[in-house]
Amino acid sequence: MKGFIIYFLLSSITGNPLMAFLGVIIIYSLIDRFYLGFLPDFTRIFRRNRQMKNSLKELQVNPQNASATFSIGILYFEKKKYEEALKYLEHPKLKDNETANFYYYMGMTLMKLKRSDEGKDYIMKALEVNPRIGYGLPYIALIDHEMEKYAPDRHIINDLEEKIEKFANTENLYKLGRLYKKLGNKEKAKNLFSKAMVEYSYCPKGIRRIHRKWAILSRVYKIV
Repeated sequence: MKGFIIYFLLSSITGNPLMAFLGVIIIYSLIDRFYLGFLPDFTRIFRRNRQMKNSLKELQVNPQNASATFSIGILYFEKKKYEEALKYLEHPKLKDNETANFYYYMGMTLMKLKRSDEGKDYIMKALEVNPRIGYGLPYIALIDHEMEKYAPDRHIINDLEEKIEKFANTENLYKLGRLYKKLGNKEKAKNLFSKAMVEYSYCPKGIRRIHRKWAILSRVYKIV
């Protein structure tokens, strides 16, 4: 209804329905950009594409550039092109990379490609090197892996959930809630969505925009 009112006002002012429609899109895009955060960050997409282009150029000049190879693997992961990401992460020039970042991206990529056992091994290595890598997301991936088993080990799951408590931000609680909801544990999911909303209420104003999306989604999925 508000969108229609804005459209009507702009149409009256401009006398051009197309310009009014574009104006509504721009207004809602700005609201999302500074308040909600649901739409993609197009400036970030542009920066990511430019970074990939530069890294590919570096590889053409120096095919042995391990840093550029790793960077491209991460960029493909962020684009959710996991098969392409794996091609670069598995490159021989990265075989001696023992950093937490390498283990993390390799593990998460393998998880996304349903190679869960291999992915788990890399994620465990990443957490050994740096327990804070991924700020809680690796633990959610490990819980998902454990729950997919025929007979999940509840002790392992409880231990992983305790570790997530150290990173109990709105996003992590929402994603863990979605995981339980997917598995049919609606009560557990609702509890986590409630915790996510409470966690959001404690967020300082300066970072609320970052977490607002997850709080809104938590409220929606708690109802549906």
